Order: sequence, then structure tokens, then C-alpha cells
Amino acid sequence: MLNVARFLARDCQRVTRRSLLQIGACGSLGLSLPGFLAARADAATAASAGRARSVILLWLWGGPSHHETWDPKPDAAAKIRGPFGSIPTRTLGLHISELLPRLAGVSEKYCVIRSMRHDQKDHNVGGTVALTGHVFGAKASGAVPFPGTVRPSMGSLVSWLKSKPAGTAGFQAGPSRQTRVSDLRGEWPPFLAIGPMSKVSGEFVRGQGAGILGAARDPFRFEGDALGDGFKLPDGFTLQADLNVKRLDDRKQLLARIDRVDREFEATSATRRVDEFNAQAMSMLTSPAAKKALDLTSEPAAVRDRYGRTQFGQSCILARRLVESGVPFVQVNWSGDAEDEQQGGDGGWDLHYRLFERMHERYCPIFDRAVPALLADLERRGLLDSTLVLAMGEFGRSPQISSLGGREHWPFGYSMMLAGGGIRGGQVYGSSDRDGGAPNDRPVHPQNIIATTLEALGLNRIALNEMGVGLDAEPVFELF
Repeated sequence: MLNVARFLARDCQRVTRRSLLQIGACGSLGLSLPGFLAARADAATAASAGRARSVILLWLWGGPSHHETWDPKPDAAAKIRGPFGSIPTRTLGLHISELLPRLAGVSEKYCVIRSMRHDQKDHNVGGTVALTGHVFGAKASGAVPFPGTVRPSMGSLVSWLKSKPAGTAGFQAGPSRQTRVSDLRGEWPPFLAIGPMSKVSGEFVRGQGAGILGAARDPFRFEGDALGDGFKLPDGFTLQADLNVKRLDDRKQLLARIDRVDREFEATSATRRVDEFNAQAMSMLTSPAAKKALDLTSEPAAVRDRYGRTQFGQSCILARRLVESGVPFVQVNWSGDAEDEQQGGDGGWDLHYRLFERMHERYCPIFDRAVPALLADLERRGLLDSTLVLAMGEFGRSPQISSLGGREHWPFGYSMMLAGGGIRGGQVYGSSDRDGGAPNDRPVHPQNIIATTLEALGLNRIALNEMGVGLDAEPVFELF
């Protein structure tokens, strides 16, 4: 782990090429420090034709059951419908699971898609498809990877397109005011992830980062205990106990001499910007605005209670605070492992057995508390119209209930939720067949969701073709 303070304290006469490169040794954060700072340094004007300025992706890793959430089948046979009924919502004709009463009361704020589908049943492969829209390079645990290069995640695409300067292919003019990533209030990169990286069976999902777009577009990741110590800047972005701001400024002056060391090395384009990135790193170290956004103790207790005193609930508060600070894309990970706690994971939605008990006691109450609170909070603060909220997993669960009282992986037909950012609330898009196993009409692929997200942000997805990461699907225009 990089410690910026220790790096700056070194005698400049001893600085080597290796030392300069160590400034980027923050891989465990999900993004190298130079990459993160480059994301801001490279940013230029980008105006949005869409209504959304930010995205919050609620990543429900493990595969939530759509039968027990958005698409109950009360008239199906018992082996399909399960023990729970459906309840009406504020939207005429929309019934959802009785396990989501709070969400039923705010259905005018969101849209449900009941016709999601792809064809990959493995968690890791399905996760790659859901996050990137493609199966290229995806790899099941212990298996041979699919052919091709892994595509960038949705958040990385947003980060890259947001960095495109005016007058280039990625720039799309529109009625909204111009926004610079470098003008964000606070000291944040354009793509933040809250929570650990997604994995299953010890293997991480491919496609959680930027891939060919470069480390500058990878997510800057926060992992913290929302119920204990809270969220904090990672170790490399905190001052040593014996290093105050004045001493740090003195060392900044020392660092300025580094450009006289090894001129040949400094000639490379990447290294010419090291000093600038270091200066911005020190700005982060001393920025009250950056640290303030992470301080959930400043939230009224009543607000924290509304979201729920859970890791997911408090992470949703942080997501809202980051959006308020101007961050374009925030991903909230429900868990790191797809499997539930009793299977050796850390609480993912992969419920192969005792699904009904655990959906009733844990999963749905947490989700049903946090999401309505987030939507209401965004609306109260005038942010819902400019913030697209997505809630989805890598797939759904099988119509057939297993002998263990659970449901199996099912990508062939499932559901997700969208809200804000110009999406019309109070609607259902698509439908599933009588058992909830396949789309009945208007099928939607994860790639359509990525295209829809870029459309909501007013970003020109055609510009992705110049990097070889273009989309083959259109936005779902009927959602707007």
C-alpha cells in the first residue's frame, strides 16, 4: 500500500525510477494513484444532453430472486410461486412481493423492467455480462476464459466519456450546463465503488474495471465498516500521525526538485505528470471537503435510521453524499462474495437453500428500507431528477423451487429497477411468462441498460467505437 507521506519524505538524491513508479502502487484500492489523478487531470469540458448528471448503481451481487421482489407469480403453481403473496403499489396494475411494502408505497418514483435476459448462468461470467454488456474474456471459476478481451465496466465507460473534451467524438452538446470532472466539488474521481470487489469461489469477476481504457478509468474503491469505524480515506490518502499540513507542504517543496533527477526518464508523457499528480494527492490529503463526505456521523440519527443501520443502508447514504459532491458514477456493492453467509460468503443474494426464510428475515427488509430512503432523500434534495439509480444483479433465480428450498441461477428472465435521471417512474417495462422464466415481450439485455445509462447522461456512446469497446445495443428509449 502506498503511503504518500513516506514517499515525499525521501531524500531527493536517492529517488530512482522504481521510487517514482511506486507512487502508483495502490492496486488494492481498485485504482493507482497516478491513474486516479490522471482521471481528473485529463478531464475537459463535457456538456450533457441528458437530464442525469450522476449514476448510483446498486449492485446486488449473487442474483436476487425476482419472484420474491419485482415479479411475483401469485397464480402459478406452489412449486413456482413460493409462500409469499403480492401486494399492490401506487402504480396501477403493478404488484410486487409482499416483502417490499415500503417500495410498494413509492412506486411512482421508479420503473421495473421484467424482461431482462442473457444466457450465462455462472456468477462470474454473468457478472461480467451484467457489468460490461459482453461475455468477452469472462471466466467462470476454474474454467477457461471466453475468447476476446474483457470490456470496460459501465462506470469506466462513463468515466472515459466524461473526460472527452469539447469538439471530439465523445462530446455531446446539449441544454444542460457544462460540467468538468475537474470542477467536481470535493476531491473525487469520476468513478467510485463502495464495498469490496465481487468474487465467488475465490475468483474475482472480470470486468469490474476499465480494461483497455486504462487504470485512470478504474474505480476508486472504498471499503469500510459503516457500522463501526465508518468510511475513511484509504491508507495511502491519510497523513502519518507525525506529519501535519505544514510539514507536508515543506516536503512538497522538496518533491519539486525531483524533476531535476533522471531527465531521460522524465521525458516520457506519463512521468512528466508525476509532479502534478503528487500535488493533487497532497490536496486530497488536506482537503476537508473530501473527508467530510465520508463522515456519516454528520448525518442526523433519524436519517441514518431511515436508511437502516446496515452496511448496505449506510453505504447508500455515502452514495448520496458523493453524488451531492458531484461524483458522476457511484457503485454500491451489496457484498463481496456472491454466496450468502451460511455458504461461506459475506451475504450475497445467492440463496440456493432456505431462500424464503432469509429473504423474509434479512435480504428484503434491508433492501426495502434503504432504497426508498435513498430515493426520497434524493428527491428532497432536488437530486433525483439528475441522478439515475439502478438496482440489479447479474441474473435472477429459477422459477422452480429446489428440493433445498431455494432457487437456482437464472439469466433467461429476470427483473431490475431504475429510478430518476429522466426515467419515468410508475411504469413497468416488459413482462415475463406465467412462471417468470423468460420474457414474454420486449426483452432487455444488460448491454441495453448500459446504453440507456449513457443516454440518460447525454454521453455519446458512438465515441466508444474509437477504443474498440462500442455497444451493439440501443438504449431503451421508452423508459424516458
